Amino acid sequence: MVFIHEMLAKAAEKYPQKKAFICNQNSFTFSEIDEISTGVAHFLKQQGVKKGERIGIFSVKNIQEIIALFAIIKLGCVFVHINPHFKEDQLYHVISDCNIRNLFIHESKAKAITRTGLDKNFFHLIISLSSGSSLESRYNNVHYLDSITKESSPLPGLYGEINEYDPASIIYTSGSTGKPKGIIVTHRIFHDATVISAEALENNSEDRLISVTPFSFDGALSQLFTSIYAGGTLVLQESSFPKDIVDTMVKEKITGFHAVPSYWRMLLQRHSPLEKYDYPHLRYVSIIGEVFPRDDLMKLKAILKHTRFYMMYGITEAFRSTFLHPDDFDRKHPSAGKPFPGVEIKIIDDRGKECKAGEVGEIVHKGVFVSPGYWNNPEKTREVFKDGMVYTGDLGKMDEEGYIYFTGRKDVMLKSMGYRISPEEIEECLCSIPGVSEAAVCSVSGKENGNRIKAIIVCKENVLLTEKDIVNYCKAKLPYYMVPALCEFRSSLAKTGTFKINRSQLKQEAKGV
Repeated sequence: MVFIHEMLAKAAEKYPQKKAFICNQNSFTFSEIDEISTGVAHFLKQQGVKKGERIGIFSVKNIQEIIALFAIIKLGCVFVHINPHFKEDQLYHVISDCNIRNLFIHESKAKAITRTGLDKNFFHLIISLSSGSSLESRYNNVHYLDSITKESSPLPGLYGEINEYDPASIIYTSGSTGKPKGIIVTHRIFHDATVISAEALENNSEDRLISVTPFSFDGALSQLFTSIYAGGTLVLQESSFPKDIVDTMVKEKITGFHAVPSYWRMLLQRHSPLEKYDYPHLRYVSIIGEVFPRDDLMKLKAILKHTRFYMMYGITEAFRSTFLHPDDFDRKHPSAGKPFPGVEIKIIDDRGKECKAGEVGEIVHKGVFVSPGYWNNPEKTREVFKDGMVYTGDLGKMDEEGYIYFTGRKDVMLKSMGYRISPEEIEECLCSIPGVSEAAVCSVSGKENGNRIKAIIVCKENVLLTEKDIVNYCKAKLPYYMVPALCEFRSSLAKTGTFKINRSQLKQEAKGV
């Protein structure tokens, strides 16, 4: 098996002077990243960092965090890329949960670390990814990546003891309830996901991929590693303003773009310049993470008329599960496709029996990509990981040809008038209303009326809709038990760090109604 850091070394040997990463005006070649990260790994070793230690990365998007990531892997340590959108409570939980004593950090995140209240002697080592750091006045043993790269010399002998089943990373995800859970990802999972994904997407050395989500997100890591494996160029997108993203797509002649539907819908907003340009270089987009309302998806396809669309399904616990090949899109959408090579998908009912074609049940993933479990959480591991399979908590169905259809989450299902309802089904209807930009639904309860469905609506600019407009439209399109009883209009919806609807926050807000 070829480890991820060995893929980088091979790319450095084959394309030594090729730009591997671009961020704003900065760029690094494959050979530079390989050499510098090896030097940083030696510095960590000299500082007494041992194989298997969890090392944190807390940063905005930049090339320096990629150097840190590869230095950590080369030493046989475990990188924990902390979601840059996490606040102090979540940050404290992650650091405490996996005992992060060594941390790479960008100066923009210094205040968040300070607000955790961690003692000045808590960290053994802090490495600033910026040229200066306010953390020197707060914590001991603060170093600077720039200085380390100038002083360290790359020497051989770092990787000998690494095993393919050793943890390479712990990815923390926010669930619908509770604190973020740490999902263990092994070197073998990264290898398999990289090779299989690159083959499915036909990645090659001519690719110029845009990276828009944090590396705390498994999709961003997959894109990072497939780009290296293929010998392509990864362009890091720091700004999330539609104009800046479109500028990058055009200027850098982007060939591949991976994002969740909410991100694409942001690019479809009225003032976005996405429609003003042609994108002849954009070979493919891959879309994963949530339901994409059909009207918006068709609008995006009309704009990106030269582009092939890969619709995917997966959870971090199993990295990737299925993909719909572009050739099958017209015939099979809204299917999430068939399993990746090496993956077996089953649909299981409440009794643990396999569902018939067309029946809705829980999606169960077996085969490659399956995590060993949750870090420091054996009870949750036993609940989700059974007999080499991941019980995803997602609901879906399979047709007679073996194509998978995602229908919703078990833990966010709504209850109304005795029916269990998928919120995505109602939200897709709401988003088809002329003048609606975004929508989400939640369940609110009261002593007199029981559980009722509440719609939260974001209107397009200069559009004024009423609760009556929303309810009447839904009555014409949905069964009576799915029609919202309440409507609230907002200027925006709360999102997670990966631009998905923050259903956990919606649930908490609903409790206060």
